[in-house]
Amino acid sequence: MPKNHNSLKFRLKDGLAVTILRSVLWLSALVPLEVARSAGRFAGRLAFRMNTQTVRVVRRNIELAYPQLPAEQQAALMKEAVLEQGALTAELGHVWRRSPAYVLSKLRVVGIEHLEAAAADERGVLVLAPHVGNWEVLPHHLVTQGDLLGLFEPPKLPSVGSLVLEARKRPGGAYVPTTPKGLVQLVRHFKRGGLTGILPDQVPAHESGGLNVPFKGVECFTASLCANLLSKSGARAVLAGVFRVRGGWELVYLPVSADIYNEDLEVALKVMNQDIETLISGRDAQYQWSYKRFRTLPRGTTNHYEGVKQASHKDPAR
Repeated sequence: MPKNHNSLKFRLKDGLAVTILRSVLWLSALVPLEVARSAGRFAGRLAFRMNTQTVRVVRRNIELAYPQLPAEQQAALMKEAVLEQGALTAELGHVWRRSPAYVLSKLRVVGIEHLEAAAADERGVLVLAPHVGNWEVLPHHLVTQGDLLGLFEPPKLPSVGSLVLEARKRPGGAYVPTTPKGLVQLVRHFKRGGLTGILPDQVPAHESGGLNVPFKGVECFTASLCANLLSKSGARAVLAGVFRVRGGWELVYLPVSADIYNEDLEVALKVMNQDIETLISGRDAQYQWSYKRFRTLPRGTTNHYEGVKQASHKDPAR
């Protein structure tokens, strides 16, 4: 009886979540891009005033990542980051429901020579695209540059996962699961000269998936996936970030540091995080600070997020 009850509760949660997501995407796609973004930023202001858990995570991350900033500047950056999180959510209808041609018409590309240089070796290209700006725009450009094969890790809610995967496939390309079999397919894909895009700052769930190395000066669990793929496949890497600009997006490609190919995994991961810092510098508010990036493994070492689930009188919305 309890098992059936939990199963029914899960199905209802899944159905409600996908219905809300479809509605948000539909409404977003109906209005001009800047109107959608404004609505998202307004929702961010409401969340900021309510001091939601997301806001408290953002605040904690900013405190950790920018200890050198005065309290007033930290507060301003935190508020801007919350508003940008709202803009990201509200503009997804334009990325996932409108045509690929429309998305490309709103995209300005900077540093394409770095992607071309990585592709010139014909050993495949791994595009490192962290949680900054709107990374969902990136596949729209990558499919115009070569044979795209992406990794996809479905969320816990299956209907939401199906909707997201369907949206990501719209520009073209194919996707494989984040399983050993999927990774083997990706290595073979590189050896045929193909390309992929991966979120290098995704925190793995298991200790075997990475190491604790610094990001913004703070030790945090960093995935070894990208470094391992480069080592096994011989593929070349390039950094990419899709930033919101007025009326569209700006896709910036940057070269990676040479030590990202280092055989010492700790060295490679430290350099990868430093490269991500370089990419987001100057547009720090567009990094997804609502993500608990500073988690560490094994659990029980350092917990930077202890207490963020509950609001405190020491932590009011400013």
